[in-house]
This record gives sequence, C-alpha cells and structure tokens, in this order.
Amino acid sequence: MLPKRYRLRRSADLEKVRQSGCSWRHPLAILAVGENGLDVSRFAFIASRRVGNAVQRNRAKRLLREAVHQHLPEIKPGWDCIFIARAPLPQATFAEVDTAVHQLLRRAKLLKGTERTGEGN
Repeated sequence: MLPKRYRLRRSADLEKVRQSGCSWRHPLAILAVGENGLDVSRFAFIASRRVGNAVQRNRAKRLLREAVHQHLPEIKPGWDCIFIARAPLPQATFAEVDTAVHQLLRRAKLLKGTERTGEGN
C-alpha cells in the first residue's frame, strides 16, 4: 500500500493531469504525468472495464501499485502520475509489470539521474 502522502485522490487533480500533462504508452500500461509543485510525487491507478471484471481490474491496480512502491525512492518529487492499466496487464507477471513501470518512468524522465524536458509522445 502506498503511504497516503503519495496518493492522488481528487478528481480535479486527475483531470488536470489528463488535460495538461504528457503521456507515454507501453503494451501493459499508460503513464500520464503533470507537475504538482509539491515536495512529493503522487500516484493514481486506473483500470477500466475494458481490462476485465472486478477481480482482474483490482489485480491490475495492485500490480501497478506494488511496482511503483518498489521504485518510490528513485522517483523525482513534484509530479502527479496516473497509471492506466491496459487489457493484457492482469495476465502479466509481477516482473513484467515492474519492468513496464520502470520503462515508463524512465521514458518520462521521472527517475533520479535523468533530465526532464517536458516532451511526451
């Protein structure tokens, strides 16, 4: 479980990231990122019905949440991040999800030691 200070909860914050942020895609997940001006980065996890039934959606969010939790010390502060699960994610192993999260964070330049330019694709 992510500590409360790392959770992105308000729908207005989610909408702001979706509207004005950048996004990166991976076959297992999508990462949308926007600046928050705080001393921590906050995270939200979304799985639509397209991912599967409630059990599969919850599994997808749990896998993403745990992968982000593993990388918390490496993530730069000051960003709001939304991870959106894609359909194949519930069938993936934790190692595959962890690799996907790491790749998305690296491509977004949110890991310490990488330079953030603000461009996304």
